[in-house]
Amino acid sequence: MKVGVANLVFEAIHYTPEPGSTPILHGHTFRVDAEVEGTLDEHGMVVDFRLLRDTLQTILSEWNMAVILPASGHFEAHGVFNYRVKRIPYNSATTEHIALTLARELHEALCRRLGAERCRELKVRLRVWESVDRYAEVEIETK
Repeated sequence: MKVGVANLVFEAIHYTPEPGSTPILHGHTFRVDAEVEGTLDEHGMVVDFRLLRDTLQTILSEWNMAVILPASGHFEAHGVFNYRVKRIPYNSATTEHIALTLARELHEALCRRLGAERCRELKVRLRVWESVDRYAEVEIETK
């Protein structure tokens, strides 16, 4: 059985590798859809919709208005504004790597809330849209 939440958003900037040229810093209104697959619990749910949405929204709040950087990336800005950095454990901040990081964060957060036994049954599928026609999708499960 699968349940999901859709259309959660966060605003962020990143840069991606540009073979043969300098990367360009640019931003997106990222849209995130999440799906959890598993068996029904004693209440007849895979996972409560509110729990799923609230957990994902809490994670995305840490990404909102951030500069997303790869593990070894560097960013420096000067001026009368604040910014925060969200580091991801990869060598580039592609939408694919953003999706992998978010899916792992969601899976770990759900496991903390639901417990190890329930977590072993769950698969998390996450789709991150960087525009209306481009997305990256990933599936994470406990092994």
